[in-house]
Amino acid sequence: MERREQVFVSSTFLDLKEERQAVIQTLMQADCFPAGMELFPASDDEKWDLIKRVIDDSDYYIVVLGGRYGSTDDEGLSFTEKEFDYAVHSSKPVMGFVHGAPEQIPVGKTDLDDSARKRLLAFKAKVETRMVKYWTTPADLAGAVALSLIQTRKTHPAEGWIRASNALTPEVEKELAELRAQVATLERAADSRENEAARAAATQELAQGNDVYKMPTLVRYWTKEDTAAETFYKNRRKAFFTTVDVTWNEIFNEIGPLMMNEASEDKLDQKLDEVAYLYLQEPIPESPTDLGRLSEVEAGSDVVHDVKVQLFSLGLIKQSDKRHAVQDHNHYWTLTSDGRDSLMRLRAIRRDEQPEEGRAAEPPLDLK
Repeated sequence: MERREQVFVSSTFLDLKEERQAVIQTLMQADCFPAGMELFPASDDEKWDLIKRVIDDSDYYIVVLGGRYGSTDDEGLSFTEKEFDYAVHSSKPVMGFVHGAPEQIPVGKTDLDDSARKRLLAFKAKVETRMVKYWTTPADLAGAVALSLIQTRKTHPAEGWIRASNALTPEVEKELAELRAQVATLERAADSRENEAARAAATQELAQGNDVYKMPTLVRYWTKEDTAAETFYKNRRKAFFTTVDVTWNEIFNEIGPLMMNEASEDKLDQKLDEVAYLYLQEPIPESPTDLGRLSEVEAGSDVVHDVKVQLFSLGLIKQSDKRHAVQDHNHYWTLTSDGRDSLMRLRAIRRDEQPEEGRAAEPPLDLK
C-alpha cells in the first residue's frame, strides 16, 4: 500500500529561502509531504498550538541551521529552537543539518547581535548532540537531506498517509484484526508467570534496583548578584547541565504509583523533573561559580525515554491498551504484574517490628 510521510521543516526563513526551497523540492521528489509554520505570526499563542499539532501529525522532523538564531518568544527562545525542543520531546525522528562553514555565510545572513550569536551557538551545540550532517550550499543540503531521509526511513519506518480509497479495505481490516489478536497473545505471554525465570535471566545484566543512574539534568538559576538584588526575572536566568545520581529503585518508587492505572509520557516527564529536583546533590556537581538561587530543575530531554526503555526491558511496565480519543497523540504506560509486585515491595507500609509497650504482639493475618 502506497504511503507518503509528512516531514516538518524547521528553520529561520528570510536568510534560508533558497535552502528551504531545496529541502522542500527534495522531499516532494521523495514522495513526502513537507510542512512548516515559519510564516505564522510568532506572538500568536493559537498559532503555536497549531504548530504543535502539525508536528504531532508529522512523521519526521528536519531542522536547518544557518547564520541566524531567528525571532524569539517572550523568554528569549527562538521559535526554531522551540519547534526543535517540542519535536524531541514528542519523540519524533529528528534530522539535523548545520552549516559547515559559518565564516563563509554573507554578513546579511548572520546575526550581528552578540546575544543572538551566543544563543545560536548554544542551539547548534544542542542539535549536534544528535546525529547531524553539514552543508555549505543549497545543493549540498538537498543531497544531505535525501541521504538522511533514506536512512531514517529504514531505521524509523513511519505510519505515513495513504489515500482514503486504499484505507481500511476488507482485506486491511482483516489483517489489522489478525495483528491485534497476535499482539494480545504476545502481551499475555509476556505477562505470564511461566516466563519469569527466562525474563529474570535475560535482565541480569541490566542496570536495576540500587544501581545508580546518572540523570542528565538542566538547572536554571539566578546569579549571586541578581539574588542579592532580588531581581528574579526569567530573562535574567542562566542555565547549566549537571547529573543527578539516583537509583532505579528510587526512580520506580517515585513514578510507579502514577502507572497503577496508567500514565501518559507527559505526566512521567513532569514527574521525572520532580525526581531530578528531589535527588539533586548539594553542592551541585559542575555548578558555576556565580550560582545564586535556583529557579528550575528539569530532567534532560532523553531521560523519560531512558527510564521508559529501562523499566520496559526489566518487565516492570508495558504500553496501556486502553482506548483514548483520536486527537490524543500521547503514549500511555501501565505496570505489569511484576511491576505491581515490585512497587508493593518498595512502597507498602510495614508493621512495626516491636509491639507497643504493654501489649502482646499479635500474629499477622493469614492472607492466603
